[in-house]
Amino acid sequence: MATASKPSRSGAAAKPARSAKPATPGLKIKPVESPKTSRIIAICNQKGGCGKTTSVINVAASLAAMGQRVLVIDLDSQCNATQGLGLSLDDVEESICDVLLDPKAHTLADVILESPYANLHVAPGSIELSEYESRAATEIGRENRLKKAIAQVRDHYDYVLIDTPPSLGLLSVNALNAATEVQIAMQSHPFALDGLHLLLETIELVQEELNPDLKISGVIVTMFDPRTKISREIVDEVCAIASLKGKVHKTVVRQNVKLTEASRLRKPVMYYDTLCSGSEDYLQLSKEIAAQSRSQPVSKTPAAPAKKPSKTNTSSTRA
Repeated sequence: MATASKPSRSGAAAKPARSAKPATPGLKIKPVESPKTSRIIAICNQKGGCGKTTSVINVAASLAAMGQRVLVIDLDSQCNATQGLGLSLDDVEESICDVLLDPKAHTLADVILESPYANLHVAPGSIELSEYESRAATEIGRENRLKKAIAQVRDHYDYVLIDTPPSLGLLSVNALNAATEVQIAMQSHPFALDGLHLLLETIELVQEELNPDLKISGVIVTMFDPRTKISREIVDEVCAIASLKGKVHKTVVRQNVKLTEASRLRKPVMYYDTLCSGSEDYLQLSKEIAAQSRSQPVSKTPAAPAKKPSKTNTSSTRA
């Protein structure tokens, strides 16, 4: 298999500030103004199956389609965000794990790859992330590795979205320490409330000990079933939590089989079915997230150069 070539780091080789490529056929998306400084958003929940990675993939794709320069960092050893954005793990020569384990030899710019979508780059994950906690357990400053890595490239992006693993271990602490804000993804299900308070305690601890500027900027409700009373009651209970008042997004992501089908085909739902409720919900949610930024002129800083992965068929499903 041919390997991806690494472009020059010179200004001439850098990608233009924003791509003028159309987003999706038949879907008109208005551009939005960029934040004055890049927003680094960790999308978290220690519970698996809550729609966290699906939210990362589809919010990133929606923001990129609105003209925002987006970097997705995949901190999950399952690498679903990497694959869900159309990249093959066969094309990953260096991953975010290399940056965290050996920051002197690997920078974040070294591992960033172009996705098939305009304005959207990916720092891919790898299975080795499952070993990071044990391998970095005795290293000094291990909770600051990601923060230092992002600092080198953050000015090239409007949004940096971090997909965290389904745990509250060292990788999640790295993400919360590096982020300017956290968005909590949670399923509208009774079990989702069980671990929410533990997550809030972890966020508070990170704020006190590592990152006092970290804020909770939103709660993304996923798998919402408008037909059931329990879904509405769960949302009401979350809205009643003191630290989350006013933080729950008005747009909820409804249950939609198209989201599952798009994940199977390794693409954002808006590039699979532009008219389904999943596309509508994530596009509206992304507009809501973008609206949290104050209006200001678009940044002039060019996007960071990224390697182009080798052309493999990433749209095929797994056997």
